[in-house]
Amino acid sequence: MPKFMSIHTFPPGALTPERIEEMAQAGQHDPTVRGYRSFHSLSEGRIVWLLEAPDKEAVAAWCEKMGLPLDGVTQLELEGHVGVIKDAQAPDAGKVP
Repeated sequence: MPKFMSIHTFPPGALTPERIEEMAQAGQHDPTVRGYRSFHSLSEGRIVWLLEAPDKEAVAAWCEKMGLPLDGVTQLELEGHVGVIKDAQAPDAGKVP
């Protein structure tokens, strides 16, 4: 399934770790969008989610359902981890070599 990166900006301190956990769990049980990886700076009010979804519209709909203000969605082509670049659609793209 294609991978996407979504970027979100909140007022600093507006989200709690508990709310982040709720959204992360929701992303594991959604029938259309699946959370893949996420990065958070609660003190700066920024979140970057990596998600698997059929298309950008599905990501935007999921973010709206979760109450996430959406700065943008980008479909990923390549994924890098510890200096290794792979096709983002490869089944093992996120695994540590």
